[in-house]
Amino acid sequence: MPLACASQPGCRVHIALHGCEQSRETVGDDFIKESGYAQVADTNRFVILFPQIKANAINPQGCWDWWGYTDLDYLGKDAPQIAAIWSMVEQLAKSP
Repeated sequence: MPLACASQPGCRVHIALHGCEQSRETVGDDFIKESGYAQVADTNRFVILFPQIKANAINPQGCWDWWGYTDLDYLGKDAPQIAAIWSMVEQLAKSP
């Protein structure tokens, strides 16, 4: 979290979803470090959230669910991945 955001409220949140085969499990910190988001965040009062998806038997490439492998309502607000991301955003919004 940028220092300005830790000391003063009002920062914005950007959610950066990695691509297939780009999770931290697969590429380490490359997506986080090389995407440029962190550098932009530091100078523009952004908090960048980098949620991760792990590969498994149903999703061997570690993709975010854009075709329905988690649930038929994979795009709805109660879908597992969307609900998890929203929970993360709510945690970020809490006062330290």
